[in-house]
Amino acid sequence: MQPYTVINGDIKSSRKMPKMERYEWQLFMKSAIVQLNEQYQALIEAPFMITKGDEFQGVLKKMCDVNKIICKFERLIYPLQVRFGVGYGNIQKMGSKIPIEMDGPAFHRAGEALSIAKQKKRVVWFNTAAVNFDVTVNTIYQLIFAIKSRWSKTSYNRYWKYKEFGTYDRVAQAEGVTPQAVWDSLHNARAMDVIEAEKVLEEIFKKRDIDMILASNADIVDSSF
Repeated sequence: MQPYTVINGDIKSSRKMPKMERYEWQLFMKSAIVQLNEQYQALIEAPFMITKGDEFQGVLKKMCDVNKIICKFERLIYPLQVRFGVGYGNIQKMGSKIPIEMDGPAFHRAGEALSIAKQKKRVVWFNTAAVNFDVTVNTIYQLIFAIKSRWSKTSYNRYWKYKEFGTYDRVAQAEGVTPQAVWDSLHNARAMDVIEAEKVLEEIFKKRDIDMILASNADIVDSSF
C-alpha cells in the first residue's frame, strides 16, 4: 500500500476571539483553502476542507510537498496563525476522495501530531512513527519558527517574494526599493537561513518518499515468490 501524508490544521487561539471576529476568520480560512486546493490540485490526494470548528484536513500524495503547502497556508492567511499536525502512513479511502470519509494510521498520526503541537505550542509537528526522522524534522521546524516569530510584516512579505521571484533585484523591483534594501532586510531577519533550512527539509522529505517507494517495491517482489 502506498503511504500518504495527512495534514491537520487548527487556527491558533481561535476560541479566545470575539464571536464575530472568529466567524470572519473562518470565512477567510475557507477562501484560503479553496485557493490552495485549486493551485496545488496535482499534489493533493484528498482536498483540504474544514472538518470541525476551526480545524481543517487534507491529504497529499507525497511528503516532499508538505513544506510547500504549509508555506502557502502561512502566506494566504497572514496575519492569522495556524498549527499543523502532519501524519504519514497508509490510509483507507472507503471509495471516497473526501478526507472525512477516510481512515487509517496516517490520519491517526496527524490527529496525534496536532494535539502535541498544541500542547508544546509548536507551529508544526510530525508523527510518522519513525522516531529519528520525527525528531530531526520537528527540531528543524522549531528553529525555523523561532526565527519567524521575530519577523515584521515587511520581513514576511520580502521572504515570500524572494521565494517566488528568486532574486533580490526582482523583489526590489516589485516593492520599488533598492536590491540592497531587500538584501539587508532578509539577512537581518535571517530569512535566508530559513530558506536554506526549508531546502534541507525538502531533501529529507524527498529521500523519505524514495525510501518508501523502494520498500514498497521490495514487498511486491517478495510477495510474488
